[in-house]
Amino acid sequence: MGFQMQGSGEWLYWLCLVIVIALVVAGTWAIYSLGGLPGRIARSRGHPQAAAISVCGWLGLITFVLWPVALVWAYTSPRGGQAAATSEDLDALLADLRRTSERVAAIEAGLGSTSPRRIA
Repeated sequence: MGFQMQGSGEWLYWLCLVIVIALVVAGTWAIYSLGGLPGRIARSRGHPQAAAISVCGWLGLITFVLWPVALVWAYTSPRGGQAAATSEDLDALLADLRRTSERVAAIEAGLGSTSPRRIA
């Protein structure tokens, strides 16, 4: 003779089913949140490579190695490189180059009358 539940057996099965479904939903939400976390951090910090960080975060859920890399990458700020030269900067460089070329041509013209000496 086995133990029989009296009156609470039917609703207890339904309660367990609800708990299992809630755990599955919570686990899915946690995975979704963790996968997008590096990308959200990078976008909020204005990182120029936020899209790549987001992809790295999602792939990190599969490989387990890329996720910490994406998280660290989201917090690093890229090194400030030189800004692209403006047209005014290029015009100034072109004018300097022309002046220098003219000076070199004048020096060469002044030296052109003398023949080079051979050193023995």
